[in-house]
Amino acid sequence: MNKVAVILANGFEEIEALSVVDILRRAQIDTVTVGLDRALVTGSHGIAVQSDILLSELNEIEFDMIVLPGGLPGATNLAKSEELCSLLRKFDDNAKLIAAVCAAPMALEAAGVLKQKFTCYPGFESSVRANKSGYTSDKKVVFDHNIITSCGPAMAMEFALELVKELKGIGVYESVMSELLYDRL
Repeated sequence: MNKVAVILANGFEEIEALSVVDILRRAQIDTVTVGLDRALVTGSHGIAVQSDILLSELNEIEFDMIVLPGGLPGATNLAKSEELCSLLRKFDDNAKLIAAVCAAPMALEAAGVLKQKFTCYPGFESSVRANKSGYTSDKKVVFDHNIITSCGPAMAMEFALELVKELKGIGVYESVMSELLYDRL
């Protein structure tokens, strides 16, 4: 059974966070919302979400993947958290999957785990990596070793489905995609 932690910081992008949680749970993936520094976390559009646990309670050994939604100032809050950066380094040291969307790849760079290729919200690439090296603008989802990045809110479902495919395989991916009518787009 796969287990995924979705980290919520004040100012997170609601579509990116909740779409991922919803789609992973539809795929029967144990998905836990994790408050960065508080249990009740408010997104960038004023939607408050009660997290399942706090980051300080997370036992990284139990999890196969960590997901970082973007949004501002959520991504900035993620990048500034030394506790989260330390956790990301532990995941990376163990080749566990790390996924970030929109502005959240900046937290991966802050932790020193972002690999060469990445994508993010267009125009935000220099905030992720000052020299923009490795930025890929022509793909919605970029895989580089154990790091998965995506570019923004409109790609939230596709990003989440790619996470399902990575964790559960093509059969579950196609099944969830069909249930969502995503295959009709």
